[in-house]
Amino acid sequence: MHRTLTLLCFLLLLPLSCTRKEERIINARRFINQWNYDRALTEIISLRNERNAEIQYLIGYCYLRKNEYAEAMKYFGTSLDNDTIFKDSIIRIYNILSQNALKINAPDRALFLYQEITKLVPEYEQASNLFLIGDINFQSGNHEAAIKAYTRALQIDSTSEEAKNSKPKLIRSLAATGDYRLALPMAVTEYERLKTAANLLLVSEIQFTLGKKHFAAGALDSAEIYFGHIIANQEPKSMLDDAYYYTAEIYYVRENYDTALELYKKVLRLDPYQKGEMTIKAKERINEIKEKT
Repeated sequence: MHRTLTLLCFLLLLPLSCTRKEERIINARRFINQWNYDRALTEIISLRNERNAEIQYLIGYCYLRKNEYAEAMKYFGTSLDNDTIFKDSIIRIYNILSQNALKINAPDRALFLYQEITKLVPEYEQASNLFLIGDINFQSGNHEAAIKAYTRALQIDSTSEEAKNSKPKLIRSLAATGDYRLALPMAVTEYERLKTAANLLLVSEIQFTLGKKHFAAGALDSAEIYFGHIIANQEPKSMLDDAYYYTAEIYYVRENYDTALELYKKVLRLDPYQKGEMTIKAKERINEIKEKT
């Protein structure tokens, strides 16, 4: 008789308990809509141990809007472990916050939020977000992170306008980290494909840098090859006098003064005002050669 009475009381209280839980969820949603996240939490925080995807999602949402990211991650993660019904909503809210951060010129915050999405939903690697992460890192000078983001994004999408715009930045990032083994062939491929002045400039910048590195290391034959590419193209004009000057320096070191002299004179002819840095250095070398010979 006693057990029967206890079971009856439990069954009578169960609907009341369910109703109270539903009421708390409704109240929490109402306070969230009013941007009152503390009050919303007050309504449902006592339910935090419930294996209920919606409750965990709502608690996570409140913490996210309060900028308590670790707590948000914990409850969103529990929500997703129980059911993926709120996965799209979680992705959407992080995306919205990231875009808002970009609008107020807070790229670090945007990057952080995008990274939080991928922690929660590892399979979510939307190319446009990865391109954006690459851009943020590229602009801040974090080239290694930019390379990772661009490389993964291009594996997903290699044909869109975003992909096309990202390739020069990927190449520049590779060059900035000293990975010329990948940077130069990629730059050459892009130039051969598009034949634009911008692509030629990128190729030439890498070739010029490599030329200077080999020159500094005493690898004169290799240095001459890289400077020779720029001279052969006669482009870009902004690097042509530098390429002639360093090639002249190579012949000067080899004590081939006749060839060096002709190359130094080409540097002078490229500067009608005779005021450029390379021009001044070329004049000094010309005087030295005249004294030697």
